[in-house]
Amino acid sequence: MRRRDWLKATASGAGLTILKSGTLRGQTAPSNRLNIALIGVWGRGTAHYNVLRNENVVALCDVNDRRTKEALELFPKAKTYWDWRQCLDQKDVEAVIICTADHHHAFIANWAMNRGMHVYCEKPMGITVEEVRTLRANYLGRKSRIATQHGTQRHAYPNFERLRELILDGAVGELKTVHGWDARRLPRPGYPAGEGMPPSFLHYEQWIGPSPYHPYSPQYFGGSSGLNCLFWNMYRDFGVGQMGDMGAHTMDLLWNAIDAGAPTAIDIDWDVSDKYDPNITPVKLKASFEHPANNWRGPITIVWYQGGLKPDAPRNYLDVAHIPNGAIFEGTRGTILADFTSRVVLPNNDDGDFTYYKRRTRDGLLPLIEGTGQATQAPPRRPAAAQNARALPAGFTALPSAEVGPNGFPSVQFLDGNVPAALGLPNTTVESILQAERAGRPPGTGDSLFQLDWIDACKGKSNNVVHGTSSKTHCDFDYSGTMMEQMLLGLVAHRAGKKLEYDPVSGRVTNSAEANEWLKRTYRSGWTLNG
Repeated sequence: MRRRDWLKATASGAGLTILKSGTLRGQTAPSNRLNIALIGVWGRGTAHYNVLRNENVVALCDVNDRRTKEALELFPKAKTYWDWRQCLDQKDVEAVIICTADHHHAFIANWAMNRGMHVYCEKPMGITVEEVRTLRANYLGRKSRIATQHGTQRHAYPNFERLRELILDGAVGELKTVHGWDARRLPRPGYPAGEGMPPSFLHYEQWIGPSPYHPYSPQYFGGSSGLNCLFWNMYRDFGVGQMGDMGAHTMDLLWNAIDAGAPTAIDIDWDVSDKYDPNITPVKLKASFEHPANNWRGPITIVWYQGGLKPDAPRNYLDVAHIPNGAIFEGTRGTILADFTSRVVLPNNDDGDFTYYKRRTRDGLLPLIEGTGQATQAPPRRPAAAQNARALPAGFTALPSAEVGPNGFPSVQFLDGNVPAALGLPNTTVESILQAERAGRPPGTGDSLFQLDWIDACKGKSNNVVHGTSSKTHCDFDYSGTMMEQMLLGLVAHRAGKKLEYDPVSGRVTNSAEANEWLKRTYRSGWTLNG
């Protein structure tokens, strides 16, 4: 048998893959680097740098030419682009990481899957029901060949699986109602007026992309790395506010424990929720979602709160006011109060003895991401403001606030040449990584285990492995797709002003023809979701 034929036969039996180049890829391959394109290299993009240093970054794409130049210091062999459509035509790209503004997410992810690429997409997957359903359907048709991951990286905390075990094993009895909330409040009076001209190094038309055109304003770029989304994601043409921001993280904490799909009914509590605004997503919102029974529980109701609204605490000595993002699981026998990293289990009555609860053995514990889960007691690190202080002009802060001032908008800091913060703040992550490598220090881990969960799946290491409700990765586009479908339906019901009945199979509202028009959005000429 010739060596190449032997490699093919061996790889087939071991669950490995022979690439076009003849390189062996799989669990035991000696050379096993993935060819990745990083689309959106600043902000959340910087959280991927350390993991990407161990892979082949063959392409970098960003609408800000300065950011691309900075990232090239870490990945000097990468080709560079400012238009992601051209980037996806690069023949050697096998996988993409998407860290752009939210209104591009579904487009890039769908185009990449159409080209057979693996996809890691920061949340939210899309900003309409149609977008997330399109991504989920595309993934399900290709899931034997590609790996996907939705960027809810807090899922790597062990608490996610510990909560799921408690619910499945009956710690609350029969599950009835689940509450989740986010406390962030970022109101806006409307879209900002046009102001000035975009810097020469910013491809502003590309940033607008498929959304309706809005004139350039520094308001869209006033934030800091990883937080600039707080300057634009409340505008409906660019994001979905808290439903897709911290809402995606918090709902993931619930979703992992309840095995639900899209809801069958959605209702809004109008006594406490903001009025509908066609331009700005609501700050205060309380939405209820009805879910049918599955094979281990009866029907349940999920109640979502945001903008300072929260459920009552399960006991008067517990103060949910100090929990910015949390969940309460209510059952017939007990209640669990949880945040991302911890939980408290309470019997429903004073003499509850928990004898009904059959605790699983260590051998039966659910597997954590990468075997260990992300550490929740990480060593202290210098605040970002301290790390960046020496690189900033006098009077400049490294963490500009997105809180509004007297005119209803945040105050924007400007560098020389009227360059707003997010376009000109130095990318200190690049230099800190290079300094650590020169000094022989180990790089920071950040969210690395959640990213490695996806990279291992891309390389075939997760074949035939099921984590909770999601195959291959913990937060693939199937699991996360129905979660985001639910959250976005909350915004549709808020617009409709009445309770909606929904068919998750067809993806249609059954009691309002008008509401079905709000499951999608109109794109600018020349932009298509299915490219």
